[in-house]
Amino acid sequence: MLDISEIFLSLQGEGWRQGIPAIFIRFYGCNLQCRFCDTPIAFIKKRSMDEESILKKVKTISAGRIKNIIITGGEPYLQNFTALVRNLKQNGFSIAVETNGTIWRKIPIDWICVSPKKEAKEISPTGYDNRFKKIANEFRYIITKKQDFAFIDKTITRPVILQPINNDIKIALIISDEIKKHGMPNWFLRFQMHKLMGIL
Repeated sequence: MLDISEIFLSLQGEGWRQGIPAIFIRFYGCNLQCRFCDTPIAFIKKRSMDEESILKKVKTISAGRIKNIIITGGEPYLQNFTALVRNLKQNGFSIAVETNGTIWRKIPIDWICVSPKKEAKEISPTGYDNRFKKIANEFRYIITKKQDFAFIDKTITRPVILQPINNDIKIALIISDEIKKHGMPNWFLRFQMHKLMGIL
């Protein structure tokens, strides 16, 4: 059984794979309490579902067309969802996960986005379990002010998405200046497209 907040169809609004259609499976709960968290539903709405029930709902939403699954939260790695991933893959789905990176589990994911948070610095100096550095496909940092750049792990070689808090243009301009100043070839400015569009 897994604790789920919601399952829905939308477009990936953030990060490297922005714009792809996907079925989101939002897990309940998180081990961090970030002041800028924009998914309070992950702390409010909870229902326990077994893997077969989740697969059935996903198949209904997919209607044979949508094959991308994004497991998000909250923090998905609080729960062991290995069986769910295997079940979904056996049914032809491609699985991505969005995690804060503080909890390590070896789960066969196709695409991993790690979004380190300063609230996790007591767990790790970089805010994430270092084992993710070798397997994550992208890292995503929420930028709230110029001082946040000191927290970014500059040794990451994968794409690093820099996302201005609440799509704030002033913060975006700061990000733009930092990218131009430091010439980091793997740093990318991205807005939250789904919020600009007014969709989930």
